[in-house]
Amino acid sequence: MSFKPVVLLYDLNNALVDECAHLVGQTGLYTTINTYNETNAMEAMQQYNRGFGLLTNRLSCVITGWNSYKKPRDQFLFSIRSEEKLSPMRKATPVIIITEDHRIDLRQIALDPTDGNVAAYLHPDNFHDVIADTLHKVVFGNRAQEMNSIAYAQLQREEHTD
Repeated sequence: MSFKPVVLLYDLNNALVDECAHLVGQTGLYTTINTYNETNAMEAMQQYNRGFGLLTNRLSCVITGWNSYKKPRDQFLFSIRSEEKLSPMRKATPVIIITEDHRIDLRQIALDPTDGNVAAYLHPDNFHDVIADTLHKVVFGNRAQEMNSIAYAQLQREEHTD
């Protein structure tokens, strides 16, 4: 019996979570956990912890967005990253952000390899076209770090050309 990789979806926009889950589910390759508030998302993260949170989480990827009601450092992404930094034996859980908020400062902290370390930063208007391929590269291709490096380099080029 083979288990499908588990993908956690969390956003305040319930329709976006459901739409993303539908697209990911159509591939037949993943199991999704849909959460609509941060408390449930954190509980799901903790349920998939290994070694009492000391080892890398069993979740294959987290797909989330920005909560416009919170400061950047209080976002779910940084809750995940601060928990991961508690153990030197734990690697970063791959994260994909889908958001309308493309402020340069938010993209900078999300894509910074030493901070947010996000594999992809997508817009809700066009994520439909790339989410399955992006998720496949992250989960089965183990390319989250590579994708983060590419996205961060593109952001740096954009900042220097403006």
